[in-house]
Amino acid sequence: MKKLILLLLFIPLVSFGQKNIDKCNHEITFDNDIYVGCINKDGDPDGYGIMTFENKDVYKGFWKNGKRDGLGKFTTNDGNFYEGNWKDDMKHGKGSYTEKKEDETYYRKGLFEYNQFIDGKMEVDNGYFLTQHTISYKSYIGVVKNKEINLLEGPGSGYEIIKNLIPGSELFIISDKPINGYYNVIDVLSNKEGYVNILFVDLGDEIKANDDSSNFIVTGVSENPKLSIINIFNNTEARASIKMGGYNYIFEPYAERDIDITPGEYKIIVSSENVIPFIEKIEIEIGKNYKWVYDITKKRNN
Repeated sequence: MKKLILLLLFIPLVSFGQKNIDKCNHEITFDNDIYVGCINKDGDPDGYGIMTFENKDVYKGFWKNGKRDGLGKFTTNDGNFYEGNWKDDMKHGKGSYTEKKEDETYYRKGLFEYNQFIDGKMEVDNGYFLTQHTISYKSYIGVVKNKEINLLEGPGSGYEIIKNLIPGSELFIISDKPINGYYNVIDVLSNKEGYVNILFVDLGDEIKANDDSSNFIVTGVSENPKLSIINIFNNTEARASIKMGGYNYIFEPYAERDIDITPGEYKIIVSSENVIPFIEKIEIEIGKNYKWVYDITKKRNN
């Protein structure tokens, strides 16, 4: 019975029978790794493809400039597998990960950031009983200390610089779980997202998620049981960013669009220039479509 419960809890997040997958059959060998799929002009994996590594690990999914990027499933020769979103060759976004360590099996389902599991459910099976854990992060307002620092594209000094931040700059700390010693942040003034070294930031007040999902309205039944559609309308004069499930979406003033999303729990972060971001916490139920109209209410007082 326990194995049946596990099967129900960890339904794969993605299916590659999707529409609009380019069918490519280029076959290339990279240091004894065999790739079949789409490539870019430089001959690197780009688009949908399958890589069979020399050690018999297999990745089936999307690539960008030679790196796993987008939806994909990675299966190792010893039975571990991850299915979900990737970025820069790392687990990043919503995903489900099964990992065997000695006599224990770990099941993680939720949000990953640069290979680190930061939010969701984890179960550990030692062969005799099952233990469950909830992993979560908190968001804060932060301030740059007494030194000018760089806002970087990723969690490390080797990433491109987005902009310089002067002492006193106000930041929205998306997650209090650092990645390689860096916080994922939004610069409140410019609404640019990136990473900053935690040594040069002071944490202030916690920004808690709004659990009232009354403005999420069920609009009907989804045609695909593995995907729901949210119709989102930006009911403001401001250009806004929505961060959801590891993806960022840009909405122009009074813009409306449909977004495909896998069912599950989400923290949605909405931000705009010179506005303190806010967080909505929602649950997308299997087989349902939604409509969401939002407004930015936490304006800056200048």
